[in-house]
Amino acid sequence: MKSGFVTERLVALLKCLLAAYVITGVLLVLVAGLLYKFSLGENVVDVGIIVVYCLSSLLAGLFFSKGAASRRFIWGMAAGAVYFLVICAVTFAVEGKIDLLSNSCMTTLFICAGSGMLGGMLG
Repeated sequence: MKSGFVTERLVALLKCLLAAYVITGVLLVLVAGLLYKFSLGENVVDVGIIVVYCLSSLLAGLFFSKGAASRRFIWGMAAGAVYFLVICAVTFAVEGKIDLLSNSCMTTLFICAGSGMLGGMLG
């Protein structure tokens, strides 16, 4: 691999992740507004957060795979996985701990990577 290609893909990944986190922020504010307005239950909020993760990872995978000539599903899955890793890093920075082997954490990983992979296939 040439260093120009690697640099190009890293810049593309950073742009896609930035867009995904802007979308995440907007959608989470929308979920919070709905929670406040309609006094939604915890289960509805949990589903809303999962939908936000799915949409954001899907779009990150879609955008990131656009620059790839082949194996777009792998590029999309990589974007979803990195999206998840950033969520984990922020969680660790805020809470001071994270249980990467918990069921909810593994489920979130599969949701993000799978949605990113689907975005890559659509791209």
